[in-house]
Amino acid sequence: MQRYLMNFSTKDLPVQKTDCLVVGSGVAGLTTAWYAAEKGQKVLLMVKDTLHDSNTNQAQGGIASVFGEDDTFALHVADTIKAGAGLCDEEIVRLVVEEGHDAVENLMKLGAIFDHDKQGNIALGREGCHSRSRVLHAKGDATGAEVVRCLLAAVESHPNIVIMEHHYLVDLLIQQGTCYGGLLWCEHNKELLTVRAGSIVLATGGAGQLFVHTTNPDGATGSGISIAYRAGAVLMDMEFVQFHPTALAFSGGDNFLISEAVRGAGGILRNARGERFMPKYHELAELAPRDIVARAIFQEMKQDGADHIYLDARAIDQLTTKFPMITATCETYGINIQSDLIPVAPAAHYMMGGIQVDRNGESSIQQLFVCGEAACTGLHGANRLASNSLLEGLVFGRRIAELIARRHVAIQESIDWKCTSLQKKAYRCDITAMQKIMSRHLGLIRDFSGLTVANEFFAGIHNNLDGTNAFSQQELEYRNMLLTAKLIAQTAAMRQESRGGHYRSDYSRPSAAWQQHILEKSR
Repeated sequence: MQRYLMNFSTKDLPVQKTDCLVVGSGVAGLTTAWYAAEKGQKVLLMVKDTLHDSNTNQAQGGIASVFGEDDTFALHVADTIKAGAGLCDEEIVRLVVEEGHDAVENLMKLGAIFDHDKQGNIALGREGCHSRSRVLHAKGDATGAEVVRCLLAAVESHPNIVIMEHHYLVDLLIQQGTCYGGLLWCEHNKELLTVRAGSIVLATGGAGQLFVHTTNPDGATGSGISIAYRAGAVLMDMEFVQFHPTALAFSGGDNFLISEAVRGAGGILRNARGERFMPKYHELAELAPRDIVARAIFQEMKQDGADHIYLDARAIDQLTTKFPMITATCETYGINIQSDLIPVAPAAHYMMGGIQVDRNGESSIQQLFVCGEAACTGLHGANRLASNSLLEGLVFGRRIAELIARRHVAIQESIDWKCTSLQKKAYRCDITAMQKIMSRHLGLIRDFSGLTVANEFFAGIHNNLDGTNAFSQQELEYRNMLLTAKLIAQTAAMRQESRGGHYRSDYSRPSAAWQQHILEKSR
């Protein structure tokens, strides 16, 4: 497999040095950067677009944490494991749940403002598969934006943090199983740059843009996963992709998520005939695990020949006050959520799989850490519990930063890397064709024939591009997207059962023989 995407020689490139290189500006990247800087590390925070371009900034759902008097760590652990369909790492679940309370309190000390009830207590919402109300929100449905606002203010004012926008991580620099830095591309100057760092943290987010319909922003391309894979990192559970049940199904509006909190507050789902249908699919009805709700919606759409169903939120008390962002966005499409049904359909939302890491966020490559959606910690198993992702980023961001500071690995300056064998070849970056293949054959429902088509498609493109040089950020992005898509397709074909976010119509039930993880490593 092709190791690098560009020809280069580090001897000939400008160099930037830092104790810690953090790639990504969502909750995971910002948390890691801030804690590392607080521990005295010099941090270079790098993003391919701007600091505000992240999944976190768009997150409407909240942060799940044990604050209620009727709640316990044990209940949150049990709910997470139940949603994870037999593949959660119970030790990691306990770790995140138990450390999560302090992580949220630390965020509040840093300036995050969460919603409170009339008595002045933190307002706690309930979402799918949660047995208690334990989800903290900010400004109703703008939790992610508040988390980013708070962390960005701390990061941008910190003297130990340097911010570099509009730079793309091309590849990692590895020697004998240890990561010593990265190769960056500046699209504006069309130049490569070497960063030598004691520690590297990938907080590059998910891969929703591999699909036609997604709740994710444009930058969610899975690039960190493919970059780490080329470098030799072990991946885990790549077949498990979560589809959010309720993305706005309106022309031009398919990037907008209608929060699960709407169903938690009493919203119900109706099919094209106006009938409520979730009670016949699961005892928790609209609050069933996301994979179950999404497939139920898909089934109802298929039966009715419709491209969406409806979310009925009209009976919710103080609807527009609780969900101001949803209210305003729907209004731009002519939908009054107090009187109208909201057209919704499932969309790619979250990667449960990713780069395998240990309890301190370190990958199989020493000094390469991964945090947030790009990582596979074992917390989510086969299906993520709603509002656990922001919590994971807060907890692991701090753990990673603390380990980096304890080790304080020296910057390696004596090793050089190069690649000079890549050939120039013209090719079309047909992202749309790839997205259609992924949506058709690796969406909510999969089968052998579709997975075979997808794997043959990706194998053909990779064979055609193998050994060729990329010359732009668009080409780099395309190549990374193709590889991440290929890795998802490979493991989906291997897993001959249905579990969590992976459903196969030809193997429609879970199998005890498959209650295990699939690992992938480049050769």
